[in-house]
Amino acid sequence: MNEHYEVLVIGGGIIGHSISYYLNKSGVPAIVVEKHTSARKSTRAAAGMLGVHTENKTSGIYHQFCMTSRDLYQDLSKELSELTAIDIGLSLVGMIEIAVDHGQKNELLSKKTSFPNLEWLEGQQLRDRIPHLKYALGALYMKEDGHVEPTNVCEAFKKAALSYGGELVENNTVLGIEKKDGVFTIKSENGLLTAEKVVVASGADSGWWFESTGLKNPMVPTKGECFSIKPRKNYFKEALFLNNFYIVPKPDGRYIVGATSKPNDQSVTTTAGGLSSLMNQVFSIFPDLKEESFQDYWSGIRPGSTDGFPIIGEHPTLSGFFFATGHYRNGILLAPATGKMIKDLIVNRGVHYQSFQDMFSPNRFQIQGGTLYEYLR
Repeated sequence: MNEHYEVLVIGGGIIGHSISYYLNKSGVPAIVVEKHTSARKSTRAAAGMLGVHTENKTSGIYHQFCMTSRDLYQDLSKELSELTAIDIGLSLVGMIEIAVDHGQKNELLSKKTSFPNLEWLEGQQLRDRIPHLKYALGALYMKEDGHVEPTNVCEAFKKAALSYGGELVENNTVLGIEKKDGVFTIKSENGLLTAEKVVVASGADSGWWFESTGLKNPMVPTKGECFSIKPRKNYFKEALFLNNFYIVPKPDGRYIVGATSKPNDQSVTTTAGGLSSLMNQVFSIFPDLKEESFQDYWSGIRPGSTDGFPIIGEHPTLSGFFFATGHYRNGILLAPATGKMIKDLIVNRGVHYQSFQDMFSPNRFQIQGGTLYEYLR
């Protein structure tokens, strides 16, 4: 392992490894430092939906960013497979967002007005397509959206970055950072490293880095609980998204079902009450699924933000210090575009859309008269 790097990335989830991949591919030496093992937390817990339209009610800057990132996956699927022999599990059969009451139906019809390319399925038409659906008033079919296998994507980004000369240190907590003479000194459990630039991509654990650099802490850690079943037959092939839950069929026959939402809860347990509530909602719409084989359960902490948007960009007053966090439940969807955006900012190539940089900038969390600590931790 070297001691000095062009870029040091804190956090070994899918965002951190995407950044490392794009940087090392571009010839910028980068190392990822992860306090546990890669993809252990929110990446492992995710279902992997590429829900461009489930996450947007109207078109706009954020929708454009989501769409840009989703579209990157098609080339990445082939590219990462050639580099690492890992199949990221890209599914392009689409997603269906379902309405079960008139309020939800009106919202989806309004969304279709904003996105004319989406297909409306009336109630009976939907039930003909998904016969085991007990009740629904209609749905939007989003044929260009899909899903991936999150841990496979993260592992592929990781191995591809290593193949380009990147480095990774796991089970190593960053204890502190100091900047002197334009260079960052990073103190970790395994010793000292230096870097020209630092990127915080530590998900729900990123909050301290905002506070320690004179910014407001925008992070809203939000616990989500999930479970999986393995049906004896295929009930549907598309990922289904409803108001209170989603179901994502995977190629190996698993159905990933999620998720509860518990803001400011960072506990690692999966509660009986959370799973019970989730199951009751699912089985009220899909009663046949309750007879299928229960496989597993888990929880994860989504890295939410106070305004609901990611924080991607350079610190307003600490040159060379970047954030890539706050993706909430869209970390998988936005990983490629986030990695590419941080790479572009670091190599001074700008961002394809300046509006992305403006929208996601950490500048929005400045404190008037705030103090930047010389020694960050």
